Amino acid sequence: MTARTMTTPTTTATDGKAQQGAIQIATATERRILVVDDEPAIRTMLTVFLSRLGFDVESAPDAESALELLKVGGYFLVITDVGMPGLSGLELLSEIQAITTQMNGHGPDVIIVTGRPGEKVAVEALRRGAYDYFAKPFSFDAMTFTVKRLLERRRLNREAQEYHTLMVRMEAADEHAKQAVRALVEAVYAKDSYTRGHMERVGMIAAKVGRHMGRDERDVELLYRAGTLHDIGKIGTPDAILNKPSSLTPSEWDSIRLHPIVGANILAPISALSDVCTPVRCHHERWDGTGYPDKIGGEDIPELARILAIADVCDALYSDRAYRLGLPETTVREIIVAGKGAHFEPVIVDALLDLCEQGEIFAPLVSARSDRRVGDDELHEPC
Repeated sequence: MTARTMTTPTTTATDGKAQQGAIQIATATERRILVVDDEPAIRTMLTVFLSRLGFDVESAPDAESALELLKVGGYFLVITDVGMPGLSGLELLSEIQAITTQMNGHGPDVIIVTGRPGEKVAVEALRRGAYDYFAKPFSFDAMTFTVKRLLERRRLNREAQEYHTLMVRMEAADEHAKQAVRALVEAVYAKDSYTRGHMERVGMIAAKVGRHMGRDERDVELLYRAGTLHDIGKIGTPDAILNKPSSLTPSEWDSIRLHPIVGANILAPISALSDVCTPVRCHHERWDGTGYPDKIGGEDIPELARILAIADVCDALYSDRAYRLGLPETTVREIIVAGKGAHFEPVIVDALLDLCEQGEIFAPLVSARSDRRVGDDELHEPC
């Protein structure tokens, strides 16, 4: 190979900034560079220059020596000449690409340097996977820019991989947590056979009301999820209370009123279900502020919880319970209207009634045809 005369780089203020920048973006495994060239002067100049930028630089006089050093590993970049005795720089590039494949893409990048004229070598180098190509004589400023650009690309790729790994781990953790929630839901169903159909119907009614009110599909889906999970906290309620065939005592009601808090606490650690925690916790709050567990009222109650509340009451009144038969549709509607502005937000009542007129709410899933008198406690605690 014909040696080209190159000026030994000197340290300037600009070099100092470049050196500082290189150190800042390099990692422990992205500080080592291997320079491969059969010309000692070129190896020395590149080694001195890159060392001044803060890198740990080693050199080899030919491709065979470079491959021995690469077996040890740890280089993030190889800068190689093309025309050398023995294996050429392009052949070395192919060998490095094979190493990178074996390392699942974690091998060194390669920059090709050559004194050969024409674009043919450049095209072939890039085709074989070189990161960049320089013709001699080259600019040290251009080399600095290219190395820093390579470091930035590797940093972004590393962050993307870390993000992907994190997402996979989070999804796996969420899936395990959701399986646990499904097991708890089944346990609630086993404790109270009424709850299975009720939770599913509340989810469907809430979703219909939300869609009718113009909520977007994300909120509609959240309403459905919240409905199907809203009573999960009853896992902590004694079976004797859930299935008691007579009216509950004040202390038993106190036990029942804990289930929104218990349910929200069960769901809170699961990121995929975190958005339904608030509706689940607040679905027994009332528009007039007399509900539970937090006794908030009006617009302080999250809107999805306000929708969930009316869906819950509607289905609870219409359905058979352990201690009473379901009420007729007309009676349920009268109770809902009576709660307008007290138990329920008026605009949500209007939306539910619109859907009732369209035949979208009530279905012959339960008896719901008892003409019995509605008790005062049932009006205040329908579900």
